[in-house]
Amino acid sequence: MRKVLLVDSVDAGGGAERISAAVLDGFPALGTETWMAVGHKSGDHPRVVALPREPHAAPGRRFAHEARRTASRLAGIEDFDHPGSHRLLEAAGEPEPDVVFLGNLHGDYFDLRTVPELSRRVPTVLRLADSWSFTGHCAVPLGCGRWEHGCGKCPDLTIPPAIERDGTRVNWQRKLSIFSRSSLFVVSPSQWQLERARRSLLGPAIAGSAVVPNGVDLDTFTPAGPAADREALGVPAGAALLVFVCNLGAANRYKDVATLRRAVELLARATPDRTLELVVVGGRAPLERLGERARIRHLPYLDTPEALARLHRAADLYVHAAWEETFCLGAAEALACGTPVVAAGTGGLAEVVDHGRTGLLSAPERPEELASSIGRLLDEPETRARMGASAAEAAGRRFDQRRMVEQLHAFGAEAEVAWSGR
Repeated sequence: MRKVLLVDSVDAGGGAERISAAVLDGFPALGTETWMAVGHKSGDHPRVVALPREPHAAPGRRFAHEARRTASRLAGIEDFDHPGSHRLLEAAGEPEPDVVFLGNLHGDYFDLRTVPELSRRVPTVLRLADSWSFTGHCAVPLGCGRWEHGCGKCPDLTIPPAIERDGTRVNWQRKLSIFSRSSLFVVSPSQWQLERARRSLLGPAIAGSAVVPNGVDLDTFTPAGPAADREALGVPAGAALLVFVCNLGAANRYKDVATLRRAVELLARATPDRTLELVVVGGRAPLERLGERARIRHLPYLDTPEALARLHRAADLYVHAAWEETFCLGAAEALACGTPVVAAGTGGLAEVVDHGRTGLLSAPERPEELASSIGRLLDEPETRARMGASAAEAAGRRFDQRRMVEQLHAFGAEAEVAWSGR
C-alpha cells in the first residue's frame, strides 16, 4: 500500500481515538503515506483533514437539504445526508488512496449510502469498534438481539446514538440494502464482535476478515513507572483504591456505573472497617458518599496517557461493569500496568481478561457478584500481586500497540491484493 485514508468521527477523545492515532502515525513507519478524514477535527495533526460539513449548493437547495434532515430526524430515521462523504477519496489530495479504513461512521458526519460505490472504487476495510453498522440505531445493543432479525419495536430509543421515534426497522432495512451492495474487509478487536458481525446483516458483505486486538502503548502503560500520588489525589490514607476509566465517566450510558456504585455500596456494608475509594475518570460529577468509609470521586478525562498510567499503577484494582464490550482498552491498559481487573460484563472483555489469572469476571448486572470478587482480591494481597504480574506479562504478549499497527497494515495490504484479484 502506498497510501491509506482512515475515516473516523473525531480525531481526539478516548481510547478509540488513541487507536486511530497510533495507526495514523504507525503506518508511515511501514512505508505507507497515511491520512485521516474526520467529521469533527479538534487537533492540529497535519495529516488530519475535516470532511466538508455543508453542501456546496444554492441557498434554495441548502434549505431543502436541512428540511429533509429535520424531517428524517423527527421520524427516527438516521441522518445519512452528508454530501461531503461523496468527496471522501479527494480528502487527502492526489493520488487517491489505495485502501480506505472506515472507523466510527456514526456521529452526524458520514453518508453510509456511499459505501457500495466506495467499495467498488477502492479496497474498503471496516474496523468494528461497536455494533452500530448492523443495528437500527444503537452502537451497543445492551443485550437486545433484535439486530439479528430486523429491529423494530426498539426497547430503548435513548441508547446512543439516540433517535426521537422508533424508525429502527427502516434504519435496519436501509443498512441491509446498503451492505448487500457492498464488499468489505472487516477487522475486529475481538472474535466475539466478529462473530456478531457475521450473524448480522453485514455478514454477506464480508469479503475477508481478521481479529486484531486493540493495542496498548507499552512504553507508557507499564508496571515500571511512577504511581499517582494518592495523597495529592485526595485518597484517604489506607484506602483501597478502585479505578474505572471511560469517555464521559458516569454519564456514559454504555458502562453501567450504577452496578459499580451498587457493588461498592454492598462491599462497604459487608466490610464496614474498610475504607473504599472508587475513582471514575472521564467526566465531572459531585462526590458521592456511600456510608461512613466509602465514596466515589469523579475526575475529568486525564490529559495524557502518562497520567492515566500513573493512576493505574496507584490502584489496587481496575473495575468495570459494562453490559458488553467489543474489546475494553481501559482494562487492557490497566493490565499492562500490572493492575488486576475485576469486571462484570460479557463480549470482548472476556478476551482481554483471563479469568482467574489476570483478574476476575462475573455476569453483568450482578453487583453482589462484583462486590464479592472485589472483596476477595482486596483480602488476598498475595493473589492480587500474582495476578498483577500475570496481567503485565499477558498484556505485553497480546496487546502491544506496535504489533497491532503491523497486523492492521498487513491486513490492509492483503485486502488490496484480494480486491485487485476479484
